[in-house]
Amino acid sequence: MRKIIFCLVIVLSLTGCVSNEDFSKTCKYETKTIHLSDFTSINVVYDNVDVVKEAIVIKNYKALDEEGKDILKSVKEANASYNKKYGGKSVKVYISKDSEYEYEIKYDLDVQKLDDDTLKEFKLRKNSIKFFNKMKDENIECEGK
Repeated sequence: MRKIIFCLVIVLSLTGCVSNEDFSKTCKYETKTIHLSDFTSINVVYDNVDVVKEAIVIKNYKALDEEGKDILKSVKEANASYNKKYGGKSVKVYISKDSEYEYEIKYDLDVQKLDDDTLKEFKLRKNSIKFFNKMKDENIECEGK
């Protein structure tokens, strides 16, 4: 009986060590000019071996005055070519707001399938420790579990 209990304890201990759990953190930062506000949110999902599995990047632009409306129009035009360049199987693009004063775009990214150039464009890394260190170096706060 003791051998059976001992074996069960070992089996339970080992299965607890190989469980894979996902975590999530969101990093946010904002750039403001007198005419335009540019808010970015990066939500990363990573596992207990520090692999970033996916990321959701949301960029929100708000015109703060009439001149900001013209700048926002240029941002929309630039984003159209940007979205064609990066949109595809590993990057899904959704425009969630498109008005005269506000433009919001969401990128769903399969991080492990992205090349280095795309990772740099979205300020991402495939390793969560490197990603969070980069955010810390840029004084960007990240919250989550």
